[in-house]
Amino acid sequence: MTPVQQTAEAIESSTQSVNTAITSPTATVTAVPVNTRTRYTISAVLDYPNRSLSVTEEVLYTNRLTEPVNELVFVVEPNLTYGAFELIALTWQDGTAVDEFTLDSQRLTVPLREPLQPGANIRVNFGFNLYPPGMEGVFCFTVTQVNLSGWYPYAAPYIEGKGWVVHDPGKVGEYQVYELADFTVDLRVDNAPDDFMVAASARATIDDSGIFHFEQEDVRNFTWSGSSNYKMFEAFAGDIRVRAFVFPTDQVAGQAALDATVQALNLYSSLFEPYTHNSLTIVEAGFADGMEYDGLHYLGREYFNAYEGLPSSYLTAISVHETAHQWWYGMVGNDQAYEPWLDESLAAYSELLYYENTYPDLVKWWWETRVNYFNPKGWVNNTIYDYSYFRPYVNAIYLRGVQCLEAIRQEIGDEAFMAFLKDYFTTIHGRGDEDHLGLATSTDFWEILSRHTDANLSAIKATYFSQP
Repeated sequence: MTPVQQTAEAIESSTQSVNTAITSPTATVTAVPVNTRTRYTISAVLDYPNRSLSVTEEVLYTNRLTEPVNELVFVVEPNLTYGAFELIALTWQDGTAVDEFTLDSQRLTVPLREPLQPGANIRVNFGFNLYPPGMEGVFCFTVTQVNLSGWYPYAAPYIEGKGWVVHDPGKVGEYQVYELADFTVDLRVDNAPDDFMVAASARATIDDSGIFHFEQEDVRNFTWSGSSNYKMFEAFAGDIRVRAFVFPTDQVAGQAALDATVQALNLYSSLFEPYTHNSLTIVEAGFADGMEYDGLHYLGREYFNAYEGLPSSYLTAISVHETAHQWWYGMVGNDQAYEPWLDESLAAYSELLYYENTYPDLVKWWWETRVNYFNPKGWVNNTIYDYSYFRPYVNAIYLRGVQCLEAIRQEIGDEAFMAFLKDYFTTIHGRGDEDHLGLATSTDFWEILSRHTDANLSAIKATYFSQP
């Protein structure tokens, strides 16, 4: 789904820039096997009374290209919010300062004293403070909850022929592109209320001193939330632990969201490929709408408040939509800024698959309420930058995308269509094992579809795509 819409308006006036030059020796480079995922080792302390975090982070980056690279580029999302990010130190692995880095908007560029050869790696260390804003959002510290999403510098994906992929925010939609990576995170919470709970995108172990320790591999990001207002519900989809953290007034709806998520996990694991992680977390959010991360998704309070005890509800539909993003965003990624339809239309269509398989008598309700009511218009393959308002963007990218997928299904038949979805997932997901990107493109979509049909789809393309 889409993040809080206040973000874009705040960015223009809040961007910070840093340009620092400090003498340093050459970074240490060590030969390692090609195709090693970037590894993040993060230690964070939440100072609850002062609403701030102090963080140290080590990034072990491997050059997986066939040619040397002369710089590293990181995305620093908190720097888009005025006063939220304070860089304390940027050093090589031996503790010496990095030369002449630039931090402009969310892009941090680190020049290398020597080219990083293919198959070699390098460690870069960050020290920084975070001061999350007091407005509800995916990155915030409010009286209701602490949401830490996109909170640490991460290595931008490098795509041969395109270079480093760092997009600017749009007025709607998501714009960040993540490679697959590994995480080790230690979190300490100081002076919080005794009933403060941590909800994270990975399972935690807690040591005797109260430090939360997380290990997660082959994921897009690490996300967590905390609050003293949460009630936690837990269930299992096979061996997958599913937890829902909801506000006290929404416990009945929280159980319903949890149940729908477990059903969707089981269904999508059967239709596409099994979910690859051992946990999934649901967090009720103070902001409107929903938002997916790898291993965790937010569901806006509005859906819980509107829940009337029936699966014919937006709470159920959005719950399974966000769950589908674990496949269409997490395990199979894409460029969310320039080809958002590849995850959003498939996640929306997965809602339909859920209702067909779980509540077939509600399929008509789903079409009428989720799609036809809005009389959607627009090109499916538009970018987020083609829109200034949320509703036209959703109508084109999500809903016209659903109509396009349904037209393809009707043209080639159920068996071929479902075989295509499974093949599309396994092909791109398998590619991620090799390049650690696992990013699909529109070209991939049509090429993989052509394996499953000889039908002429030119009329469908001309109907839904601006450049068929």
